[in-house]
Amino acid sequence: MTRYQPHPEPWIETSESHSLLAPDLIRAARSAYGMYLKVHSEQIQRPIGVVVSLGRDRGQLIFASQPILLPGERFVTFDEIESQMY
Repeated sequence: MTRYQPHPEPWIETSESHSLLAPDLIRAARSAYGMYLKVHSEQIQRPIGVVVSLGRDRGQLIFASQPILLPGERFVTFDEIESQMY
């Protein structure tokens, strides 16, 4: 019988025991937000975050409330995206 083995979480442990999102996850979330800015340059609404599909580098902006994630998806808050942009 094969036991379910979840995929490793896209987190990096630092020496201070704080968890950070993996750089590729942040990159995919920023890319999705960048595309949103290009398409909607005249009227921009601030999202609460981006849902990223792992392994696909695709993201979906979320504007309303905390999303319910499917297996293989991670939520990146806008604060996490913004914190490393500047």
